[in-house]
Amino acid sequence: MLALVDNILRAINFCFLVILLGLVGSLLATQSSHSSRVNFCMFAAAFAMVTDSFYGLLANFLEPLAWPIILFVLDFLNFAFTFTAGTVLAVATRTHSCTNTDYLDSNNITQGSTQRCRESQAVTAFFYFSFFIFLAKMILSGLSLLSNGPFSAAGGFSARRRKTAQVGVPTISQV
Repeated sequence: MLALVDNILRAINFCFLVILLGLVGSLLATQSSHSSRVNFCMFAAAFAMVTDSFYGLLANFLEPLAWPIILFVLDFLNFAFTFTAGTVLAVATRTHSCTNTDYLDSNNITQGSTQRCRESQAVTAFFYFSFFIFLAKMILSGLSLLSNGPFSAAGGFSARRRKTAQVGVPTISQV
């Protein structure tokens, strides 16, 4: 079972990712021309949903899936993809006012629509929220990796501490 903090961060991030999937899906459904930036945003949100939420749920119940090295690699990939998606969309929209018609008409992402402009700004914000959660999760999984080893089915930082005394090992009172 994964650590409580990790599961809380996964639950919060799940909410952000569901919102992202809806907003990016809306951007894709209303676009009139192809935009690889919006397509990458959908990939990043879907990849994060599968590898963070669904894999994390499985790792809670199947200990072989909770290896710290796997969790760290997935957290790093999600960290990189969400940062890239948020930055790509922020650069593409250039964060102008959504009421400026000259800006709206000349932008490939907004395509002249105030609603698409606001949706793209919301997508950028939620990608950065998710990015910071993945940063925290990556730090936590890195600490777990360093303290428990890469292939231990560890639930947190103190997984190597023994819950009960070993048989045959003298205690301090016996010495």
